[in-house]
Amino acid sequence: MTRSRLDLSEFDDTPPNKDPAKLREISDGAGFPSRPAVPAVAAPPVAAPVPQERPQAGTFQRPPRVTGNRNIAINVRVDPETAARLYALRDADPARKRVLADVVADAALLLYEREIDGASQ
Repeated sequence: MTRSRLDLSEFDDTPPNKDPAKLREISDGAGFPSRPAVPAVAAPPVAAPVPQERPQAGTFQRPPRVTGNRNIAINVRVDPETAARLYALRDADPARKRVLADVVADAALLLYEREIDGASQ
C-alpha cells in the first residue's frame, strides 16, 4: 500500500480571524448561548463569616491511646445535629470532665461492637 498525499483542494483556506462580537452574534443566532460579558465593576467582597462558639460541622479527631488495645485514631465527620448531640453528651456530666474526643471514641467503639455482635449472630 502506498501513501498518497491528502488532497486539500476541495477545502477553503483558513478564514481570517473574526472579531469576538461577530463570533458572539453568529453563535447566538445558531442557538448557542454565549458567555455573559464580564462586568465592568467587580462584585463587592463577601463578608467574613461570623465566628461561632461551636462549629456547625466539623471533624473531631481523637488522638490514639497508647494503653491497652485502644491504640486507634478516630476521625468523624458529623452534621450539625450530631455535633449538638455530642456536645450535649459531653456536657451532661460535668463531674466526669469528659473530653469531646472521648465521647466520640466511646460512641464509635460502641457502634463497632454492635456491628461485630450483629455479624456473629
